[in-house]
Amino acid sequence: MKEVSLKVVENGGIIRSIQNHGLRTFPHRFKAKYPDYLTQQRYYEQGRFISVYYDANPATLKKVENILNMNDQVLRVTHLKSRSKLDWINYRHDKNPYVQKILKQDKEL
Repeated sequence: MKEVSLKVVENGGIIRSIQNHGLRTFPHRFKAKYPDYLTQQRYYEQGRFISVYYDANPATLKKVENILNMNDQVLRVTHLKSRSKLDWINYRHDKNPYVQKILKQDKEL
């Protein structure tokens, strides 16, 4: 995670948080690309889940993906775009009952 954080900061991004979710059991057995060099193990039933929240441009995202994909200890990588609270507001007045209620109150005044 130090390497990923350094790459994000070097390219003008901001690390918001890093969360270690601990060891978890996978929903199914995962197969690594290559066997582990110490134990020669290729199938894993448990793994450490880590979330990194950062703001960066798309070029930095590609660089972070490359770093994680090249690491033998990383089994799977998922990038999600986080949403702000404002994204959850439904602006369609005809579908949002809360907006309809406020509009109705404004008409009564």
